[in-house]
Order: sequence, then C-alpha cells, then structure tokens
Amino acid sequence: MTEIDTPLITVLVVNWRSGAMTRGLVDNVRRQRLPEHAAGQGLDFVVLDNASGPEEEEHLAALEADEDVTVIRSKQNSGYASGMNLACEHARGQYVLVSNPDVMLFRGMLTRMIEHMEAHPHCGLVGPKSFLDSHRFFQLPPNEKPSLWSLLSETMARASSCAGECHARGRTRRAIEQWTATTGVPVSQVSGASFLMLRDLANELGPFDTRYPFYFEDADLCLRLHRRGFTTDLCPQAELTHFFNRSAGQDPEAAMSRYEVSRRLFYRARYGALGYWFAHLLLSFTSARSGRGHEFSEIDDLGACEAPPTLDVPGTGGYVAELAVDPGFVFAAGRLDVTRRFQIPDVVWDGLVEAKYYVRFLERRSLKVLRVVCMEKLGAPTPVTAESAAAEIVHA
Repeated sequence: MTEIDTPLITVLVVNWRSGAMTRGLVDNVRRQRLPEHAAGQGLDFVVLDNASGPEEEEHLAALEADEDVTVIRSKQNSGYASGMNLACEHARGQYVLVSNPDVMLFRGMLTRMIEHMEAHPHCGLVGPKSFLDSHRFFQLPPNEKPSLWSLLSETMARASSCAGECHARGRTRRAIEQWTATTGVPVSQVSGASFLMLRDLANELGPFDTRYPFYFEDADLCLRLHRRGFTTDLCPQAELTHFFNRSAGQDPEAAMSRYEVSRRLFYRARYGALGYWFAHLLLSFTSARSGRGHEFSEIDDLGACEAPPTLDVPGTGGYVAELAVDPGFVFAAGRLDVTRRFQIPDVVWDGLVEAKYYVRFLERRSLKVLRVVCMEKLGAPTPVTAESAAAEIVHA
C-alpha cells in the first residue's frame, strides 16, 4: 500500500444486530470531504461484528462488497470494548473515528475535528456537538466524568427534594455552557458514541479497558488521557445526530447489571480501594432507598399521545426546554427557545421511541422551573436504514 493510498481516517464500528444502521452510517460518512481530499476519499472502515447471527449476513455481505470496508466476524460477543480494540488493530488511518452505528454526521464534522486536533497538540481526543434528532431540535446533554462528589450529590438528590432541585439546576447550568459554546473547549468527558483520536495513541491505550463489560469505558479512557497530560475536548463546530435507543436493543436488567459492575470498576480505577468502598456505600444507599427527591415539581400528566401536543409555557422571556424519560431529568436533551408555545416537530416526534417522556420548561437565567408535563408517546419510531440515511440528515 503506497503512502497516497493510506487513509487519513479509519472509521471503527462495532456491530451487534444493527446492520442496517451500520450501513447507513457508512453511506453517511462517505459524504464527508476531508482536507485535500475529494468527497468520500481519505476514508476507510473497519466493522467488527460481535456474533450477531445469520440475520445480519445480508448487511455484512453488502458492507464487505465495498473495497474500503473491512468486516471482521467475531465468533463470540466479547463486548463493546474488546470489539472496538480489535477493530482498532486493523486501522490504517492517521486518525481513528470511534463510532456507534446509531449516529449520523453533519457536513464538515470530520474536517472540523481534524482542524481542532492539529491546532491543539495536547488534545487526546475530540468529540462533536450532539443532537437527538436530524433536524437539530434537541441537543444532547454533556457527558461528565463521574466523581465521588457527583455521586454524593446524586445520592443526596434522591433523598431530598431540596437537594434534588439544587442538583438538577447545577446539571442544567453546565449543560447550557456546552450547548452555547462556539469554540473548542476542554471537557471532563467525551461521549464514546463518536470521537476522533490519533490511531497510534488509540492503539497504545487500547483504546478501551476490556474489563468494562458495558458503559464507563469512555470515562475510563478520558481519565487515562488526563493522567497523561492530554485534554479531552468538545468541538461545537462539528455536529452529529445520535439516535438514542434506535440500534439493537438488549435485556434491560442485564444491561443495568453490567452498568453497575462498570461503575464500581471506574471508581476503583479513579480513587483506589478507599474511594471504591466509599462509592460502594453511596451506591448501596441509593439502590436501597430510591427516594423521590428528584421529583421536586408538580407534573401535568397528558396521558397517551399519538401526535405531539402544543404546550403553553408560563412566564416571559427566554427559557430552556428539557426532554427526558425520567422525572428527575438525570439525562435530559435540551433546547433553548423563546416562543411561549412549544411543540415538538412531527419529524422529531416520529423519531422518538415509544416511551413515557417528561418535558420541563425553565426560566433561562434563574433556571426556575416553570412547568413540567409527562406524556406517553405512541407509535414505533421511523426506522433509520441504509436507504434513508442520506435523506435523514438534511445537511449531511
């Protein structure tokens, strides 16, 4: 392979029963134009299939038919971290884009992140601004590296409505700082859904620690980079959509079990044995006493909704609208708005999975809660397939 044939970026994807979305992602990324390259040039792809089964063969064969795609079939599902590490070993690009299959890139995302990396030599990895939908209606919340302080704050928030309100206000204020950022900024953690880093550094670090069965592998990677003197940055000029809960599902109880194992492992990696046991006490307290501290506002129940309702927002001036699947808004997408009547667009509504959703409105400056509603969204989401990928991202 000559130097000119060496790709600038290798896109790494771990596939598990998400073949249609993986194909959609590959088609979408090929629309990117890299520096000094024509559209779709300077890229190759490594897809690691985690023993998805024969149902995925149609998608894997279609991917494998393209010269720029390498498909690796694992005989067993060894987990996301192990799968991504194996995929990274086959990367040839100067950079690797670590990516979930359920994301789509907006135009210029890769170029903006490369420019950021070149301008910031101490940046270990960089991630984009992320949206819940392809029309940029809801921004996704920032990922924050877990700490004992944040765990203590979360524990108190579950036990007391006053603490819950204070905890939620701080979380929203930090989210607004990232939602309104216009230039690259170091952040405590970048989401593992999609980020760019140098291939050599990625291979040196793993990139992931394979002891994490599910979740927290991205937090651990950011922790190890920080300890080496690198930053982990957000590049708000780079944008993508992350279609949450749209790829292959899994048993919720098994997922939560792996989540708890990973969370405890992370606290031990960050704080050692003493910190681990303190975290263990807090987590045990939280699980034994779920509490209702997060539910500190009256909630208007709108019941089942086949179409997005029009919601009146009290007060005057700008406000923040947040969307979550829990009344505590622990992980809430957000929108900064000024109109006093709020409605989720049909195209955004149709993309949401069937679930009970909570929407709250907060005064922009004080973050005082103005109104909270809940509604059950009826109807399966519009699927994201290889055929619809190009149309789904309106500014790809």
